[in-house]
Amino acid sequence: MDAVESGHTEAVQRYRLGRVTAEVREVDGRRVLRIGDWSTVVDDRTEIRHENGRFLLSQRIVVVQPGRPAFVHRYRLPWGKQLGPFWQVTYDYWDAEADDEGLPLVEFLGGTSNWR
Repeated sequence: MDAVESGHTEAVQRYRLGRVTAEVREVDGRRVLRIGDWSTVVDDRTEIRHENGRFLLSQRIVVVQPGRPAFVHRYRLPWGKQLGPFWQVTYDYWDAEADDEGLPLVEFLGGTSNWR
């Protein structure tokens, strides 16, 4: 059987959130976010936030969609990266972005964080 070209464009980006990989798959302008076993279509009504946990020891990705319960993914960074803000006087957004892949994930999806 001959292969048929569909003409669809697909882009995949992966981000490491603690021990879990998050994946954003974009096909013909439609974005699908997958974190572990959970997935959803991200559209204009989707609200995505990156939040710090207590004492900066944990991070959260919060996905809120109308008519659905909020999804919260909690994760921890390695100890060296968790303590980065306390070791560096000049720790800023770019340092945090290099340490935590959840920040560029949320920014890519048009969400907000405590940093911006």
